Amino acid sequence: MGIAVGDYNLNGLLDIFKTHFAEDTPTLYQNTPKGNFTDVTIRAGLGVETRFICWGTGFADFDNDGYPDIFVATGSVYPEVEKRYPDQPHRTPRLLFRNLGDGKFEELIDQAGPAVGAPHASRGVAFGDFDNDGDVDILIMNQNEPPSLLRNDVTGDGHWLKVKLEGVKSNRSAIGARVTAHYGGKRQAQEVLAQSSYLSVSDRRLHFGLGAAESADLEIRWPNGNLESIAKVAANRLVVVKEGAGIVRSVRFPAG
Repeated sequence: MGIAVGDYNLNGLLDIFKTHFAEDTPTLYQNTPKGNFTDVTIRAGLGVETRFICWGTGFADFDNDGYPDIFVATGSVYPEVEKRYPDQPHRTPRLLFRNLGDGKFEELIDQAGPAVGAPHASRGVAFGDFDNDGDVDILIMNQNEPPSLLRNDVTGDGHWLKVKLEGVKSNRSAIGARVTAHYGGKRQAQEVLAQSSYLSVSDRRLHFGLGAAESADLEIRWPNGNLESIAKVAANRLVVVKEGAGIVRSVRFPAG
C-alpha cells in the first residue's frame, strides 16, 4: 500500500517499511551489508497493529533523538461496510511508532497527541518542516474532506540538521543522491527521493535528528557516483550543498 525508505537501525544502509491491508501486519525489511533484506517485523515490535487498512507512511525523526520513527496513515476503502460491520469503521486513527534505539519500536497512542488519534479516511502522506522550526511536520490527504496538516511541537533539547542538495553534473534536484550523517557515534543514511509514501512527494530537504550531538560529518554520494565529504557541520540549521562546491548557504532556524 505505502512504502517508506530509511535507515532505522543506523548502520548506513537503507531499510524498507511497507504497509498492508487490515488483519495483516506491516512489514519491516532490514537491509544487510550483503544487499539482502530480512523481515524483522516481529522482532522490531511492529506486529502489534493489524486493525486498520494502512496507506501512506514514512521514516522521520519526530523527536530529534537521532533515531527515525515511523508514521502511518489509515482508512477503510468502502464507506458502506461499517453500516453492516460496526467493528470495521471507515475512518480510523493514524499510527505512530517511536524508535527505541535498540532495533525495536513502540506504538504511541495517547502520547502522540489528538491529531494522530483522530479518525479519518486517509491516503497520501508527505513529510517536511513547513514552519521551519527544526522538526518534521506531516501533511495527510483525506478522502472527501480537506487535508490534515499536523504541526509537530516537539519539546526537549535534541539537535537537528537539514541538508538540501543542488546537483551540477548530476540532476539539479539531486534525486538519487545519498547523504550519510555521522553524529554522536552514530551514522544514518538518507536519500533524496522523487516519490515515496503513497502517491506523495515530501520535503526535498533531508532532516537528521542528532540527539545530543552538536555537529555532524556528512558524506554525500551524488547520483553520478561522485563522493563528497564535509566535516563538523554545526547543528540546528539548514545547509545547502552544491555539487563540487561544498556548503554554499547556511541558514539557522529557531529551535523547535
